[in-house]
Amino acid sequence: MKKLLAAMALLGAIAAFSFAGLWFWQQGPGGEQGTPASSAKTEPDAPAAQRPRSLTTLFPRTEEFDFEAPVPGTYDLPNLKAAGNGAVIDHAGRPSSLFEEFDGKISLLSFIYTSCNDADGCPLATGLLFELFHASEQSPELAANTKLITLSFDPNHDTPDAMATYGQSALQDDQRDQKMGWRFLTTTSRDQLQPILDGYGQTINLAKDSETINHLLRLFLIDRKGQIRNVYGLGFMDPRLLLADIESLLIEEEQDKGS
Repeated sequence: MKKLLAAMALLGAIAAFSFAGLWFWQQGPGGEQGTPASSAKTEPDAPAAQRPRSLTTLFPRTEEFDFEAPVPGTYDLPNLKAAGNGAVIDHAGRPSSLFEEFDGKISLLSFIYTSCNDADGCPLATGLLFELFHASEQSPELAANTKLITLSFDPNHDTPDAMATYGQSALQDDQRDQKMGWRFLTTTSRDQLQPILDGYGQTINLAKDSETINHLLRLFLIDRKGQIRNVYGLGFMDPRLLLADIESLLIEEEQDKGS
């Protein structure tokens, strides 16, 4: 188990864009829960202890991610850098900026292209967001405070209509008003897209004689202040880890209000 988590940590470090603050998970002796290596606290803060049910309990432990989820509020998430902004258009062709799309919520931003067929690529990230989207119906706190953003890095093919088709299941969900918001975005051109990619360190490469776009799978956690607080790569696509981080940000906000 220790070797598996060490490998996951190395993969996450490679996938992230060289932020010294990116943390990794370690398995404690005797199978204790993993905690951020550089910022663990000795005890949960009071707001965490007062919560009747942790968001991580929305998902069970799995064979693929066979470790206990970290306890929200027992570790700190560093400010990695300011999130990038840029002009975008939604699935209906309405223009806005990426910051406007965050809408003052804790946001999870996923870069994808709709024709990706790599099982360990865009479909994996989108599938994870669907898990969180549906689970948020069971948690009004999660639904009210968190937003999902799916942004295409293939504007030549991913038109607003294509994004509407890609996000149809979420956009037409009968219970979407009880779930977290989910926006499906694209840009008008590669020139408009590039500053956004640069802002997040999201590199892409169009393969020769192919419609395939080579890229690193990335999912960005952005707080309400517009700071990137974590970057998830392939080895970290566990909904419990994301929910532990989201709840830790909510606890951090409660502490800031009380100080």
